[in-house]
Amino acid sequence: FRGGQRRRPSTRPRRRIMLTAVLLVASVVEPKVHLTRRGVLNAVGGATLATALAPPARAGLFGPFPGEQPTDLGVRPDGGLKGCPETPNCWSTSGDAKHLIKPFTFSKPTSAAKDDLFAVLSSYPQAGVPKDGGVIDGGGNKIVEQSDKYVYMQFTSKKFGFVDDVEFSLQDGKVNIRSASRQGDSDLGVNAARLNYIGSELSKKGGWTTDLGI
Repeated sequence: FRGGQRRRPSTRPRRRIMLTAVLLVASVVEPKVHLTRRGVLNAVGGATLATALAPPARAGLFGPFPGEQPTDLGVRPDGGLKGCPETPNCWSTSGDAKHLIKPFTFSKPTSAAKDDLFAVLSSYPQAGVPKDGGVIDGGGNKIVEQSDKYVYMQFTSKKFGFVDDVEFSLQDGKVNIRSASRQGDSDLGVNAARLNYIGSELSKKGGWTTDLGI
């Protein structure tokens, strides 16, 4: 007791522990975390712990996390696309048994199939498409490279800004496909859902078989 009043236990040790935890997480997610002196003092003194991080670091802690753009994509000499890594967040018509999908096939002139494919891809909703009561690709999408028979796109998640790389190449009555996440392990079915949506939109145009086998 001090002055007849019960003395409150100090919360400083707990705050210091919480601050340490925040900084540890931040250093793992973003190695080059920037700290402000005022932020650290405020955090220890009881202000919001997030103020311990300068704005660039706070942004890095919660995303976006686009990862590195692959440098080895594109059509292979045999007309196919790149395979998949060991992680289960990739599908490819050139994949191994664990990652293999069927190509889209078409029974119309290649020029007409190309128009169909390009139309579907260019109209993919920027707000994303539904999946299991939620939305995937809510961070938008863009065509990075497009030629006569090849399209390379990037799709971004709304939360955290993860980027997936997706390719399509037309060849002899079929469309070779690859959809892969840059980071992590499981994709929670996002790549499959995206490709199935694109396949369903192509089917509406007639002359297409879009069963991927997944």
